[in-house]
Amino acid sequence: MDTIRILLVDDHQVVREGLRRMLELEPDFDIVGEAGIAKDVLDQTEILSPEIILMDIKMSDIDGIELTRQLKEKSPTTNVIMLTLYDEYLPQAIEAGARGYLTKDISRE
Repeated sequence: MDTIRILLVDDHQVVREGLRRMLELEPDFDIVGEAGIAKDVLDQTEILSPEIILMDIKMSDIDGIELTRQLKEKSPTTNVIMLTLYDEYLPQAIEAGARGYLTKDISRE
């Protein structure tokens, strides 16, 4: 069975670690990398070819919306799913190329 290759993107390491631990419990997911800054996201996307990038909207160096625009130019087939507490930014995220979103307060199921 093929697994879904996922890159985790959040500028807080504790969030990335929590997501990794939670998602590694799912047999269909393969966490191929993590990144906390835009340059690492762009580099890892090119090297690792994730199918999905779970990305925070609010990050310290560049916001996830602008980073999504850049990613979609470099890797149009990669699906970006925004992770957020700020649902007011979702229309801009979808317009930038995000495929959807998850709120950070959802349960694992």
